[in-house]
Amino acid sequence: MSCKVVISMLLLCVMSWRVDAKSKVLLVSMDGFRHDYLTKTTNVTNFTRLINAGVTMPYMNTSFVTKTFPCHYSMVTGLHPEVHGIISNRFYDPDENKTFSLKNTEPFWWENGEPIWITAVKSNLKAGVFFWPGSETELQGKRATQWRKYNSSVPFEQRVTTVVQWLADDNFDLALLYFNEPDSTGHAYGPDSQPVVETIEKMDSILGHLLRELERYGLKNKVNLIVTSDHGMSDVDLELRLIDISELVDDTLLNRVVDEGPTANLIPEPNKAKELVEALSSVEHLHVMLKENIPERFHLKNNKRVMPVFAYADEGWLIVSNVTTRKMYPLKGDHGYDNDLSNMKPFFLASGPDFQTGGKRVDPIQNVDIYPLICHLLDIPTASNNGSLNRTMNLLRSKPSNKGINLQCSLVLLLIHFYLCSKLNYLP
Repeated sequence: MSCKVVISMLLLCVMSWRVDAKSKVLLVSMDGFRHDYLTKTTNVTNFTRLINAGVTMPYMNTSFVTKTFPCHYSMVTGLHPEVHGIISNRFYDPDENKTFSLKNTEPFWWENGEPIWITAVKSNLKAGVFFWPGSETELQGKRATQWRKYNSSVPFEQRVTTVVQWLADDNFDLALLYFNEPDSTGHAYGPDSQPVVETIEKMDSILGHLLRELERYGLKNKVNLIVTSDHGMSDVDLELRLIDISELVDDTLLNRVVDEGPTANLIPEPNKAKELVEALSSVEHLHVMLKENIPERFHLKNNKRVMPVFAYADEGWLIVSNVTTRKMYPLKGDHGYDNDLSNMKPFFLASGPDFQTGGKRVDPIQNVDIYPLICHLLDIPTASNNGSLNRTMNLLRSKPSNKGINLQCSLVLLLIHFYLCSKLNYLP
């Protein structure tokens, strides 16, 4: 075998080693996990372990409206809701004359944003999504390599095992994993309840299972793990803190309440928008405005799916169109309030080969920063987005990983070795 052939083979081997050495990314969302929930119990050994091994922050700034679908889609597209168009969990599209609900998967709802799994697939990477808003929709003619239709009854442990196997056995580059807790428990019992504490401890156990599975498959030092949430949770009271729109204005001003709760999108009767705002302007605990007057900091008003009149309630209050109907579905916790409120802010933890270590605590990032961060970790180009990679730099190790450098040095040494051997006739 000639020296040139041997060197060529070595080059191929080293190149494959570099590909294998590239870090993977696993993004985990625990819905409704408020930033301070980990202070409610000391029985969170796995969260503590992850914090001490990696990097965290006091909270993460999230999108408005602080609801599941807009916040999750902002995380994976890097876009504000007014840009990607998923402005709430329920909204109306005037061009299509259709109302969005949580089961809608038609592309026109989602196509104004490019989620990270589509970006990854476009870069010839393998991406798996075990539940995430938008993941059941084909966009740009593409889907994630693997995805699952949402089914809340799938055991959490099964979700973990499947995702880790994607990363290990199927050599996926990216995986996303969603849990509907502690959100469901927070709605049912309130954020300061004992059941929420028990659910936090359950999620700690699930995190422990995830960490053990990563170790079992030899992925601990190969996966950049991000564990975060979409929003927080506040106490509500259906007996004392309801704002009934139907009792405040009649159908001469108001045509339809599209969405209700902490926020409301209101469709006025023709040419009645200003009168509707004036009629509601003195209502306590209610902030009502024309669409064009929605504060810029909400990044919400520049979308056709936001109705001509918009309202949001003070924390703990709910806007309803019918008190009797609202009380048929009892709840003690809710979210959707002003994203500047502390109780609306979620947590953020990260650990892995490219993240800071030793329990480093950094300044909060925004949820739209997660998209460019993951693209950076995967070394792929981003789609247009509102995020900032610069805001995430404190999460990352200040020095580049030395694994690539070590491999490059090894390559140079091997080439020198074989060159000298050939010159000395040690090779046939």
